[in-house]
Amino acid sequence: MMSRASFLVTLPLLAILSIGLVPLVTILAWSFWTWDPDTYWIKPDPSLAGYTAILAAGRWTVLLSTLHKAMLAAVLCLVAAYPLAYAIHFLAGRRMKLLLMAAITIPFFTSYLIRAFSWRLVLGRTGPVNTLLVDSDLVAEPLDWLLFSDFAVMVGLVASYMPFAAFPLLLAMRRVEPSFLAAAQDLGAGFWHIVRTILVPLTRSGLFAGFLFVFVMVVGSSTEVQMLGGAGASIVSVMVNDVMRVANFPLAFAISTVVLVVLFSLVLLGNWAFRLSRLFEDAAS
Repeated sequence: MMSRASFLVTLPLLAILSIGLVPLVTILAWSFWTWDPDTYWIKPDPSLAGYTAILAAGRWTVLLSTLHKAMLAAVLCLVAAYPLAYAIHFLAGRRMKLLLMAAITIPFFTSYLIRAFSWRLVLGRTGPVNTLLVDSDLVAEPLDWLLFSDFAVMVGLVASYMPFAAFPLLLAMRRVEPSFLAAAQDLGAGFWHIVRTILVPLTRSGLFAGFLFVFVMVVGSSTEVQMLGGAGASIVSVMVNDVMRVANFPLAFAISTVVLVVLFSLVLLGNWAFRLSRLFEDAAS
């Protein structure tokens, strides 16, 4: 049972969380309302028009494409962040840890718009990547698919959100005692066997937390897709913005509700399967 003192301490947090739930409940309720062209607003007539409209005009393909991009970006971020987190926690000294931590956080001191636009300069026909490929005679002419493509979008997403996968992994690796790895090596276990049987099981909560953080960030992002994907690229946040411009509020709320259901389902699944709460426990617990 929670003591009275603990309840009083958590009461302000509960109040803030309750206030934060008000917009979510409002979005859910309004997604079932009906658009009234006479008043140019919505009225409380129950309707599924907002949800059925998701299936029209290819909107469901944008939703699926967004989930695919978010999942792929999250996996790629984990692939890049895991060895980085391992090196910071187990291999680097105190000074090198500070340098590596600074290296992955300093880019966030600049605007996300500037970071995305910089990739247009890097991946463009006259950018350093194409210049190096042409000068090295690896290609005869600049590669057009490096920019305004799914490849460019994925590069921008991974570069922007990889730290959100690295920090939960660093937190999870605090649970791995170096003596575990040393004992496994003394018993003749190879590096990949240690990774598969010790590191990954003990850091799986951090793996899923990193995946979840990146997934959520990508689903709500739009800059990288708009800046690097070209005119035809779209994502859920862009689609919702376009729908709001024509004042189709029930459809916008319905799309947002579907996305929220997916995200909450992932959180519940992760808490059940990967015990995300272990991420904040002491290593000895």
